[in-house]
Formats: sequence, C-alpha cells, structure tokens
Amino acid sequence: MSIRRPNGVQKRAAVILSVAGLITASAWSAVAAETGNDKEIIAFFDQKVHPILEQNCYKCHGAKDRLKGGLRLTSREGLVAGGDSGSALNPAKPADSVLLQMISYQDDHHQMPPDGKLPQAQIDTLAEWIEMGAPYNPLREIKGVAEHESEYNNKVNDEARRYWAFQSIGRPQPPKVANADWSRNPIDAYIFAKLAENGLKPNAPASRRTLIRRAYYDLIGLPPSPSEVKDFENDPAPTAEAFEKVIDRLLAKPQYGEKWGRHWLDLVRYAETNGYERDNPKPEVWRYRDYVIRAFNQDKPYDRFIREQLAGDEFENPDADAIIATGFHRLGIWDDEPVDPDQAYFDTLDDVMRATGETFLGMTVGCARCHDHKIDPFPMADYYRMQSFFNNTFKNIQQRKYEKTAFTLNTTTVIASKAEQAEHARKVGELKKELGDLTKRIEAFEKRIFATFSNPEKEDAEDKTTREHLLKTKSRDALPGPEHREYMKLKKEFEALKAKRIPPLPRALSIKENGPQAPETFVLIRGNAHVPGDRVKPGFPQVLGLKDPVIPEPKPGAQSSGRRTVLADWIASRDNPLTPRVMANRIWQFHFGRGIVRSPSNFGQNGEAPTHPALLDWLARDFMNQGWSLKKLHKRIMLSKAYQMSSAANEKALAQDPTNDLFWRFDMRRLTAEEIRDSIINLTGKLNLKEGGPSIYTEMPAEVLATASRPDKAWGVSSLAERNRRSVYVHLKRSLNEPMLKLFDQADTDSLCAVRFATTVPTQSLTMLNSKFVNDSAEAFGDRLRAHSQDVREQVKEGLALALCRSVSDNEVERGLAMIRDLQGNGDLDPGQALNRFCLLILNLNEFVYLD
Repeated sequence: MSIRRPNGVQKRAAVILSVAGLITASAWSAVAAETGNDKEIIAFFDQKVHPILEQNCYKCHGAKDRLKGGLRLTSREGLVAGGDSGSALNPAKPADSVLLQMISYQDDHHQMPPDGKLPQAQIDTLAEWIEMGAPYNPLREIKGVAEHESEYNNKVNDEARRYWAFQSIGRPQPPKVANADWSRNPIDAYIFAKLAENGLKPNAPASRRTLIRRAYYDLIGLPPSPSEVKDFENDPAPTAEAFEKVIDRLLAKPQYGEKWGRHWLDLVRYAETNGYERDNPKPEVWRYRDYVIRAFNQDKPYDRFIREQLAGDEFENPDADAIIATGFHRLGIWDDEPVDPDQAYFDTLDDVMRATGETFLGMTVGCARCHDHKIDPFPMADYYRMQSFFNNTFKNIQQRKYEKTAFTLNTTTVIASKAEQAEHARKVGELKKELGDLTKRIEAFEKRIFATFSNPEKEDAEDKTTREHLLKTKSRDALPGPEHREYMKLKKEFEALKAKRIPPLPRALSIKENGPQAPETFVLIRGNAHVPGDRVKPGFPQVLGLKDPVIPEPKPGAQSSGRRTVLADWIASRDNPLTPRVMANRIWQFHFGRGIVRSPSNFGQNGEAPTHPALLDWLARDFMNQGWSLKKLHKRIMLSKAYQMSSAANEKALAQDPTNDLFWRFDMRRLTAEEIRDSIINLTGKLNLKEGGPSIYTEMPAEVLATASRPDKAWGVSSLAERNRRSVYVHLKRSLNEPMLKLFDQADTDSLCAVRFATTVPTQSLTMLNSKFVNDSAEAFGDRLRAHSQDVREQVKEGLALALCRSVSDNEVERGLAMIRDLQGNGDLDPGQALNRFCLLILNLNEFVYLD
C-alpha cells in the first residue's frame, strides 16, 4: 500500500517514538511538549483521525462496555492492549499493525468496519496516523473501566500465584475441639470447629434405618432389602463398628462400580453416538464404560486411572485396559461431514482440552482459546501450550468427495493379548488352508468339465455367473457317477466352510496418533484455524511457575509422540496441587450433595471458594497418602459423624446458615434418574444384575421415536430381561434420550456435567402416574406381592416395607387397605387392579424417591 506522508509530522512523530518507545497516552503530552510539536500532532488527530474513529469505530469499540472483540479504540492504551486478536498496534513495524490490516480488508476473517470498507482516503489517513505511532489527544481519550479495574487478577504474577488453588497442599493438622465424640475423626474436628466458631451445633445422628438406606444409595445406587435393614438395626455392635461392616460389604459389591462409574461418565461427556444430524454410533465405545466400572470396582489408584485415560497407549506394554481407557479422547461430539474440516479438527481438540482441564484440574483453561482468560491467569499462549500435548491425536484422512482434509474419531484398536492374537491367526490360517485344499480338488474336477464346453460356451464362461451355471449343468455328463458325487460333495463342503466365520478380535474405540513426530502448534487468532499466530511448545500454565517440560525423543518404532505421557505424569503428580484437591472434592460432593468447593470443575476465581479449605487440603493429602485409593476415601468420609448426621431441620441453624455451608446437617436429596428407574425395577423383583457388555435398549414410546429423522433406525430392540438391567447400561444416544432418564435430569452428554440439575416439573408427576414403563412396573410389583401372600393386609405391609426400607405402622397399613377398598367399591376395579393401583401409589411416594 502506498501511504501519503504529511508534511513533517510523521518524521517528528518517529523521533518522539524513538524517545518514548511504546508511548502511553498519559505520557503523550509531556513528550509532545518536549519536542515542541504537540499542537501540530494534536491537530492532525483532532481534525482528521478522530472523526473517522468516532463515526466508524467507537460504536463497537468505544466507551464503557461496548467492546466487541475486547478491543477499545477510544484510547491509545486500549489500542496497544488490543483485544482478542492481540495488540492492534505494532510500533516496530507500523505497516503490519492489526488495525491497519483490518481496515484495509487484508485480513479475510476480520474486516472493519464489517458493513463496508472505508473510503481509500480515510484508510490513507489512518495509515499515516498508525505510522506516526497512533498519537491521541489526551483530552479526547475515553478509558474504559475494563482497562484499569477488575475484581479478578488474570495476569500471571506473584499475586495470582498466591491464589488458594495454586498453593501447594500443606500438611494441615486437624483442630483440637472440646467435644470428644467429634475429635476422633479429623473430618469431624474440622466440621465441629467451624460450627463452634459460628455458635452452631451439629445435628444428632441419623437413625440406623436412615443411615443404611443412605449408604446403599450412595455406594451402589440401590436400596437395602428389609432383611438387610433389620440385620443392621439389630446388630449389637456400636453403630460405628456395625456401619463399617456395611460400608466394607457395599464397597466389595460389583454394583459399586456401576454407581460411581456413572458419576465419572457424567464428567467425561460419555455418550455412544457422535451427535449432529446423523448421530452415528461410536464403535465399541461401551468398552470404555465397562472399563470405568471395572476401575472403580478394582479400586484402581486414581493416578493410574488418569495416566491410562490420557496416555495409556503410550505405556511400554499397554494392556487392554490402557488402550480402552484412551477412549476418553473420543467421547465428545463429532461432525463427520464438517463444512470446515480444519476448524472442526481444532474444535475437537478444544473438546478434549476442556474435558481434561475441568475434569482433572478443575480449571477452565478452555476459556483462553480465543483471547486471554478474562478471569483467571491463563493467557492464550497457555491454552495452546496445553493443546500442543494433544495436537497429533486424530488420524487424518482424505475425504475425496469434497477434496478436503478431514479426520475421524472412530479409530479402533485391537485389544486382544498376544496369545489371543496368535490363536486367532492360527485359526484363520487353518481355515484358509482348508479352503485352499478344497479349492484345488474342486478345480481339478472343473478343469475336466470345462474341457467338454463348446467354443462358444468357453467364451460365455468368461462371465463368472455363466461359468458357474455351465459347470453345474454339464458336470453330470462330464464326470462319471462316483466322481460327480465326489465333486458335488466337495462343493457343498466348500460352501459350508466359506460360511464359517472366525470371530474377529475384540477392538476398542481408542486414541491413535499420526506418528512419532507431532506437528507444530500455533496460537490461533480468535481460535480461527486459518489465522495462525505465534508458534508455541508444550507447556503447563505459567502461573504455576513450572519449567517447560522436556519431551523425550520417541523410541525407534514408536507410533506416538510421547507428549501425552508428559502431560499425564504432571497431572497425576503428587506435586500438582489441583488434581488431588479436585477429586477429593468430587467424592465429598457425591456423598454430601455439594462439594467443599461448590463449583467442582471450576476452582478458578469465578468459581466458589472452599467453605472448609483446611479440610479440603487434609482430604487431598490423606487421599494421596492412602495410595490414591477412592474406596479408602469413601470409607474415611462415611465413618465420620458429619456424614452420619440427621437431615432434620433446626430453626436457629436454618436462620443463620440456610444453605448449610457449615454442614450442620446432612442435606436431603432426590434420587438420581438412574436410581429412580433402577429402584422401580428392583421393586418388581426382576432387576437383572448382569454386568457389562454392549448397551441395551429400553422400550421406546412411538411418539418419541417419531421425533427422530429415521424412526425405524433410531433405536434398537432388547429382550425384556435385558431391558430390566441397570440404567448405566442403557444406550446413550445424543439425539434421542430415554424418556424416563431424561425427565429426571440425566446428564447432558454434549459437554461434561459436574453437577446435575434436580428439577421439579409437572411432567415428572405425569410420567410417574401415566407412563407405560411405570404402570407396567406397578403391575409387576403387584404380581410380586401376590406371590408373597394372598392376604391383602400382608400385601400392603410387604409393599410399603420393600419400597420404604423400614417397618410399617398399623396406621399406614390401614390407609393402604382403605384405598384398595375404595378403588374396588367406587372405582369398579377388581382386587388385582386395585392392588396394582396401590403399587402405583407407592412408586409415587416422596419417601420412595427422596433420600434423607
């Protein structure tokens, strides 16, 4: 671009810039006064530049809070600070300034003003001004609040490093409290001390009946049987000892992994389809779900659990679990036909970045994709430094139809052992050999048959179908009787053998890299894949003050860069203050209904501060000292008096601490969607506790199927026995949800879900009264009660006891009997129908679907 130079102004401005360097607006008057050129320069800005900016720029990049793209042009300070695309002014190379590129429409993605290019004369004026160093008239500058004041510190400095979440985990000593009963468990000492500081007392212990039901649902997601409740209530041992036996028994059950695996699947956005219009299935993804359940049941150390999911394929000798675990990277939504494949690739990397940062670290690093984090000290460079650990993990393919580079998330890996692979290869080899031997014998006969063909028939036999027909029709004449029978026998054996299928080796959805050499990673301006900025290398958030990691050279024959191993080792390190705190907080959250930090996936400045920071550190330290054992952490928490408190109300505490920040009581909660469905099936006596395997399909209402683009292909069919399996095994399709689970706030699968909603809406009651599933279950529940006894009183008593996990009063039985009599007398129902309606009532009791 040719730039017209004003008489003497630009040269003098260049002198000023050489003196002042990156001149600030506040220093402008002083510098201009020293040079004696303030009037000429200010006049140039006032008369030529300011009118252009005011008419075309300030509306979107002006005063107060009107800041599109984070860029403020009403002050030089705002111009230098820049916005989402970085500084708008390049003093060293003015012609390369972002602002000049935008107004000149040289940047295809960022053209300003967006509604039409400025006249060339105005562009030339602004170009001259930029080459002068973009001086402003200080009297006309408007500085926004965002440039000077913020309640957050998002800069990487010593103040940011003092933030509580970035501090190393100390070795806190539990406080000494006067109450002996509350001083035995360190957890209780922390809780009691805080309550005492605020003049409150903890609630009394819950009843044994309440406690065992609470423990069963918390650990396995199912209720105890009446006999299990009775045994616990009658155990002569002190409650602490009796309850410890209950906890140990529950932690050993396979249903523990199904319950707690579901919590983890919420966090990692687990679903079994890709989303978008076609919402195609993710192959073999159910193996990841089973891996998670298995890991919890085995009490796999959490640090190992992290490493397997992030980099299990990079282990020296990865086992099947290590490969399956890397399905973590493939769980997000994926557009298999993107308009912009390059942008879609980075969108997918962003999905993995966010899942990693929030799930393991409790940090929203993903917010720094398009600009520096507005709240936490994560500059854009940190986001891309973290992204570079993953920037080799999606196999590129050529999409010939559109002639664009695309990528696939549906890569699978064989997970069979070497011995199993060898055995499979042996069987395949034997089959091939048998087929080859038969083929030779058959060909010998067919050569003789072919010799009898006429010349025209030989020409026709070049067509495979015609050749087969001729061989069949002419074989009887060409071969003597015994030989013909032998030929036909061989043909039959060949067809049978060819139809034999050697089962394929098991495979799992997993991560694969493009090779040992990872591509370079660049900061993407505004997150745009087509506008690369500075090159970055793998690194951790700068605010933590860590050295840049050294990525080892890949070993000969390596299929991966090894970068994810470096990341996983850092995340799973005892020196990382975030990881153990985040997981200890999550375990606490799922036992108490909320975390010590109420925002469990956001430990940043916009998240909630911990209500008991010393307790959180103590739990995190104890968690690591116990070998990262989740089961030991469960037990430590559940044996505390804090966990065993009653949920009863307390007038003084409710007035002083209505949200229970101090944990003066146990918070009542509604059962989760899965717990409600499983508990209903459990009452029928038909709950199928089969473990693992491909997902099952519930009976989907036709009205729901009709919402799918292809209703006949949208959902599968499972047997009744399979439909009665636990909800964790129900197929999770992103575009079509199981109605019962969706209605009761199943996790959204498009992004990670750290805390589920607990809505109360009319459709929940309508579904519990009118849905086919609930009414069929009520009838099956009635069948169970009729099999138990033919006496209606006994049926009512047994039904209430099974549902409520407690002994039933005579008054409750009488009310049930009165209802059944009324249904028969006034509702014109027969005894069986009346009992079924009573069973439907039981399923709708608050006490059935709430846990106290």
